[in-house]
Amino acid sequence: NISRVTLHNFDEILKKDLRIHDKVIIIRSGDVIPKIIKPIKEYRSGLEVIITPPTKCPDCNTKLYYEDVLIKCHNLECPSVVINSIIHFVSKKGINCDGFGKKIVALLYNEGLIKNILDIFHLKYEDLMALESFKEKKSINLIDSINNTKNKTTLKSFINSLSINNIGEVASEKIADKFGLDFINASEEELIQIDGFADILAKSFVQFISINKDLIQKLLQIINPIIPEIKNINNIFTGKTIVLTGSMKRPRDEIKQELLSFKAKVTSSISKKTDFLIYGEKAGSKLEKANSLGVTTINEEEYQRLTYHS
Repeated sequence: NISRVTLHNFDEILKKDLRIHDKVIIIRSGDVIPKIIKPIKEYRSGLEVIITPPTKCPDCNTKLYYEDVLIKCHNLECPSVVINSIIHFVSKKGINCDGFGKKIVALLYNEGLIKNILDIFHLKYEDLMALESFKEKKSINLIDSINNTKNKTTLKSFINSLSINNIGEVASEKIADKFGLDFINASEEELIQIDGFADILAKSFVQFISINKDLIQKLLQIINPIIPEIKNINNIFTGKTIVLTGSMKRPRDEIKQELLSFKAKVTSSISKKTDFLIYGEKAGSKLEKANSLGVTTINEEEYQRLTYHS
C-alpha cells in the first residue's frame, strides 16, 4: 500500500489541478519514490475540494511566508525547527560556544532544560549535574563557555547565528557593517542598497526579524556583540576571487574571515575566474587544477607575507 507520495511544492498541486478526494495516477519516480502524475478528472463526482495554500504553520500557528515556490515558517521557536536553530546558534559559524554540540543540544532539549535559544543562557550548573552524562568538570566548562560568548561574539556572528533564510556569513557581515546594532530596524529599502543584496534577501531578512524581534531583543540584553571598527584594508587580495585548500596551520575559517575583511571573494571551486589558490599541506586535486588553468598559487606562509607586506 502507498500512503505517501511526492509533490515537491504547492505549485505542483496548482499545475496538476489536484483536489482533495481526487483519484490519481501514480508512478515510481526513478523506480523508488511514488510520484503523482495527474488526477483522473473523468472520475470526479463534484465532491472534490480545491486545495488552498496554508497561511499558518501547522506546528506553531505562525504566519507563513512565500519565497518563490517554497512556503517557510520563520519562527525560531517553532517545534519543527527549534533544535536545528539551537545547534546552528551555538556552532562555530554562530556564537561559537565550545563543547555545545548536536548531541548535547538534543539531550538538553529532550530533558526539557532548553526549549529555545534564549534558554541556553538560563542553564545552571545544578541543571547539568542532575544529568547522568554530566560530571562536575563538564558542567563547569559548558557554563563557562556559555558565559564567555556574552562578550566575545561579534555582531556579524550573532546575526549569522540566527539561521535567517538566505542570509549567510557574507550577508551578515555586510548588515553588521551598515547598521550596527540597529540591524533589527533595517527596512527592505535600506537593505537593497547594500551591494549584492537582491529583493529576496531583503524581504527574507525583514520577515524573519518581524517574527522573531522579541526573542532577538531579549538575546541582545544578554549578549553584548562586538562591533569591530571598520577598517579599509587594501592589499593584493582586495576584490580578488580566492580558493582555500589543504591543511592549514591557522583555522581555515579564520583565514576566510580575514580575506572577507579585505573584500575578497572566497569560493569553494577552482575555475578560470579564480585569481589565487592559497594552499596548505595535502592540497591535492585543487592545486593540480589551479596549475593547469594558470591560476596563481601561494602557500600559507606566502599568504601571511603578502597580507601584511603587499
